[in-house]
Amino acid sequence: MKVRDCMLIEPFTCEEDENIVDIAKKLRKTTLRHIFVVRQGYPVGIISVIDISNRVVAEGKDPKTTAGKDIMSAPVDVISEDDDAQTAAKVMMQKTRVMNPVVRDKKMIGIITLNQLIKEGSR
Repeated sequence: MKVRDCMLIEPFTCEEDENIVDIAKKLRKTTLRHIFVVRQGYPVGIISVIDISNRVVAEGKDPKTTAGKDIMSAPVDVISEDDDAQTAAKVMMQKTRVMNPVVRDKKMIGIITLNQLIKEGSR
């Protein structure tokens, strides 16, 4: 089975220049606790709700003027839609990743979660 067969179609992203207030609003609307930061559609970083707390609030930064690129963790590992799902799951477990962006032609097209890979692998 390929990653494309079990990925979540909706990529959850923000632009690298978006301010933290706007990014936090996006995170509030979903059950996901991470958002991928993209530059021209390609994933270049990731921000978690903990990053916002630790790197903005705890440091007294202004969330209206702090950009996502200023607090993101980078680089991120990307997975191709053509990658083998079992191999992707093994790599994610080894690197303790719970989700990765899925790319096609240097653009993020979806998200793959370790949970989804495990579910699909047990069918």
